[in-house]
Amino acid sequence: MTLTREEQRLIDKAASSDYQVPVSILMEHAGLAVANACTIVAKALTTPIHFFAGKGMNGGDSYVAARILKSWGYTVTIWDCFPGETQSPAVKNNRAAAEKFGVPIKPASEFDPAIWQAGISRMIYEKEPGMPCVLVDGIIGTGYEFARPLPPSLLAITSKIEEGHSRGARVIAIDIPTGVDCNTGEADPGAITADLTVSFVLPKKGITVFPGKAKAGQVRVPTIGLPINFADIVL
Repeated sequence: MTLTREEQRLIDKAASSDYQVPVSILMEHAGLAVANACTIVAKALTTPIHFFAGKGMNGGDSYVAARILKSWGYTVTIWDCFPGETQSPAVKNNRAAAEKFGVPIKPASEFDPAIWQAGISRMIYEKEPGMPCVLVDGIIGTGYEFARPLPPSLLAITSKIEEGHSRGARVIAIDIPTGVDCNTGEADPGAITADLTVSFVLPKKGITVFPGKAKAGQVRVPTIGLPINFADIVL
C-alpha cells in the first residue's frame, strides 16, 4: 500500500483533529526517526551532518532531527532553503529549539560542497570511521507537483546537494526526495537523488514507480507514533 499527497493530508488532518495527536508530536517522532537513520548512515560522531530545511513539515522534521543529533554529540548544521519566509507554528517552534540547542542555521545559498573533499582526505589519511558527510533533504516533500518545476533558487541548492553526493557524501531524503512528484513518480530535472528515503506512515506512491523509485534509493518506513493500520482506519 502507498499514499498519494491527498491521502497523506487526510491522515495528517485525522491524526490531529480526530485522534488528538498534534502536528508537533508527529514532527517529534518523525525527526527522531530521521535522526536514527542519520546515525546509521554516518557511522561515527566525527561525520558532519547537514540538513537542508524547507518551510513546511519536512523542514520541521529537519529541525527536530538536528536538535536531537546535536544532543547526541554530532556536528550538525542546518541550511535554510527559504530564509525569511513564513513558517507554521510547529516548524517555527522547532527551529527556535534547534537554535537554543546551539545548532547553526545558515542560508542554504552559502553551502559549498567543495569543502567536503577535504573531509574525504581526512577519512583516508587519518583512517577515521564514517562518511565524509551526510546531506539530509528536508526541502519539499509531498507538496511538489511535476507540473510546477522547481524554481531557480531551489535548483541552485539541489545542484549543490547532487555535487556533494558525487564527491562521496551520503544523501537521506525525508519522506520523498525533493523534485519527485508524490502521485506520479515524475522527477524534475533538478530532483535530488537519495541513498535512503525515510518515509512516514506508508511509502509515497511516487517512490514506488520510476523514475521516482530510482531517486529514492533504499526506503524505510519507521513508526511515528500512529497505529500501523492507521491509513486503513482513516482512508
